[in-house]
Amino acid sequence: MTRCKISIGILCGLILLCVCSLTLMQKQCEKLLFLTDEIISAVESGNTPEALVYFDQLEQNWNRYHEINGIFVNGTELNDLREILSGLRPLILQQHPEALSELQKMHSFILSLYEEELPELWHIL
Repeated sequence: MTRCKISIGILCGLILLCVCSLTLMQKQCEKLLFLTDEIISAVESGNTPEALVYFDQLEQNWNRYHEINGIFVNGTELNDLREILSGLRPLILQQHPEALSELQKMHSFILSLYEEELPELWHIL
């Protein structure tokens, strides 16, 4: 009976960890998505200084995002996201047309990272 109680406790702990990790990951992704959207709107309007301010905030939040989501997500996927992030500043400064496409690529990449972690019934079964 003790083993059964311990097993149920471990199972409940794992379920709680999964729920907490998804909530934490969602909050982090929402922060980055908000900042990415703000940069996109600033780039579209041609406001480079505002875009750079939001980009600096995005870079500041990147470390926390990487630390938290690195626990739950494959590190190579985060490295791909970091590559996109590292090339954005020069594109924004030059007002290069490719900056907008890179930002949209980053936005969809962040969104897909979170969506991949959402549990689906057919994965559980």
